[in-house]
Amino acid sequence: MRKLFLIGTVMASVLAVAGVASAQSSGGVVTSIDGVSGFAPGGYGYGGGYHASTEAEGAFRGLADFTRSVGENRYMTSLAAINGQEAWSRAIDNKKKAVETYFEIKQINRAAREAARPQPLTFTQYAKLAKQEAPERLNDVDYNRVMGRLNWPAVLASDDFAAERAALNQVFVGRTAQDVGVSTNFHRDVRELTAAMQVKLRNRLETMSPMEYIAAKNFLTSVAYESQQPLVTSALAVNN
Repeated sequence: MRKLFLIGTVMASVLAVAGVASAQSSGGVVTSIDGVSGFAPGGYGYGGGYHASTEAEGAFRGLADFTRSVGENRYMTSLAAINGQEAWSRAIDNKKKAVETYFEIKQINRAAREAARPQPLTFTQYAKLAKQEAPERLNDVDYNRVMGRLNWPAVLASDDFAAERAALNQVFVGRTAQDVGVSTNFHRDVRELTAAMQVKLRNRLETMSPMEYIAAKNFLTSVAYESQQPLVTSALAVNN
């Protein structure tokens, strides 16, 4: 309503100016009209420059400028709305890309962790690894399997280890075919006695050379491992 009122007011002014122009062209004399300038047609106004040749032309030019400004305002408003929608659409796209990138990075990290995680070993691989990590068995010089006798290194043959050494000799000589594996009393006795000897060995480390200590330690480890292995048939025949 306000816009229609404004346009109506402009149109009324234009019609009034048009009436004045008509009166001038028919020989009438107009002395003064409120709102209409009194400069001569075709002349120059207050600061110079081009002006309308008639009052009617000036009025119509003003109406044209007003109409053009209204149209430009609507055009610029439309452009602003389009730019706003475009900015909003791009903001949504950026958020979407940010979310997609976040989950892609998480997936890449998860795949990298899975690739770096050690894979479970198969039974064959476990068996091979256990065989590689297993201590060496006693050779025929260190252990007479027929007679069931142990040949002790010089370091372990001292009086400091006499009690454990005698107990181990006894259990090996009295070993039977059933004394095999980690669940037997034989294996438990051997494990406990060799562990006690290793403690004594570490306590006397300063009294021996590094080579002597390593040789004695490896011998005790092999004795404990030997108690898990099956007893040979030839040893049973001789012992019986």
